[in-house]
Amino acid sequence: MLVDQIIHGINEGGIAPFYFLYGPESFYRVEIIQALNQKLITPDNRDFNLENFEARESSVGDWIGAAKTLSFLGGTKLIIVRNLNETTLEDSDQKTLLEYIADPGLDSCLVITADKADQKRKLYKKLTTQQGALSCEAPKEAGLLPWLKDRARSFGYELSLEAARKMVDRVGAKPGILAKELEKVMTYAGKENKITESMVGELVGEMKMENAFLLTEALKEKKAEKALLLLQNQLGQGEDPIKILGLIAWQFRTLWEVKHYQGQKYGVQKIAKQMGAKPFLVEKALQYTKNFNQSKLREGMKCLFEADRELKTSGRDPQGILEALLLRICSG
Repeated sequence: MLVDQIIHGINEGGIAPFYFLYGPESFYRVEIIQALNQKLITPDNRDFNLENFEARESSVGDWIGAAKTLSFLGGTKLIIVRNLNETTLEDSDQKTLLEYIADPGLDSCLVITADKADQKRKLYKKLTTQQGALSCEAPKEAGLLPWLKDRARSFGYELSLEAARKMVDRVGAKPGILAKELEKVMTYAGKENKITESMVGELVGEMKMENAFLLTEALKEKKAEKALLLLQNQLGQGEDPIKILGLIAWQFRTLWEVKHYQGQKYGVQKIAKQMGAKPFLVEKALQYTKNFNQSKLREGMKCLFEADRELKTSGRDPQGILEALLLRICSG
């Protein structure tokens, strides 16, 4: 896919001074803008090097002015103009924009997006012929199979052709949803390298497993009310309390390990090596480690052991045991 080629080029430092991302598939636009953000923007330079505009609420002068203004901290500025199709530019503004695109500043990257681009109109006809123009169309299903396999491989997982085909069969030609489902399957696979058709069959499009993953996300975000509601839904659908606890314990244990190595100032790759895990899992966990200190994680592991023992031996109501566990994890 051309999108992957552009993202690869961005990651390698081959950033164009202008991109026009147009078409109905918003996932591709988001992917490219995220890649540019990750390459160009840091917490230190964000306030100086990143500017966002809604086309209908701003002017061409605003966009070009931002692109021509040098960053106080140096580096390449990223200027994003969204939804060009929601406004109509005056002829003079069209001329100004096209003149800039013909000779753009090398210290800026201007990105313009549009859900639709009527190529019968002069402006769009010229924008779509630029070197940085990309049509973001929903792909044909056949093209999604190698895309899914390549995407899994980029995270260190081997997705079988049968597994990829089952994902597309269940989800359809929807790259954004497919990417989220693949992330769910990779999380489930954990330290295993291979994603099989049976894994996909168990997880993709399965509401029980979807709720289970949402439950663990709510816990890691310390959103007790949301976690309790998802737990109630899980149990109401007949899910095994021991299975729910097992998924929580696995996610929490991963969080604890990552937090431990993070405290030793290890980077993502070194943490993954120490754990025997994929960098993808480490990066996911690092999004939540700030919500827990080491003592809270130790306490959480103790609570998990106690809940496991009570579920197996006490005869108490499983829902009450799990609800108490969730509240203790989310407290503090």
